[in-house]
Amino acid sequence: MSLIVTRKPVELTAWHLADQASMLDALTVLSGQGWRGTLSPLESGWRLELNADDPERQVMAAVGDWLVVDGGLRKMSDEDFSTDYDVEYNEIGS
Repeated sequence: MSLIVTRKPVELTAWHLADQASMLDALTVLSGQGWRGTLSPLESGWRLELNADDPERQVMAAVGDWLVVDGGLRKMSDEDFSTDYDVEYNEIGS
C-alpha cells in the first residue's frame, strides 16, 4: 500500500546571484563543500561555473539566477525559485 506524505519543512541554503559579489560569496561557501569554480565576464554580465569531482555535477549560472542546496546544488531562474521556495531570512555571508 502506498502512502501520500508531505515533506517536513527544512532550512536550505541559497544564493541570489544578483551581482559579482554574491557569486563570489556562493563560490567561497561552496568551495568548503568540495566545489571548484571560476567567475568569468560575459557581454551581458558574469557567469559562475562550478564543478565537483563527479563530472555529472557541474553548474553554470549567470547574474539573476539562484543557487539552492536542496538534495544537491540546483540552479534556478527567479520565476522557478519563487514558485518552489520562500525566503525566510537573509543571513549575510551564507
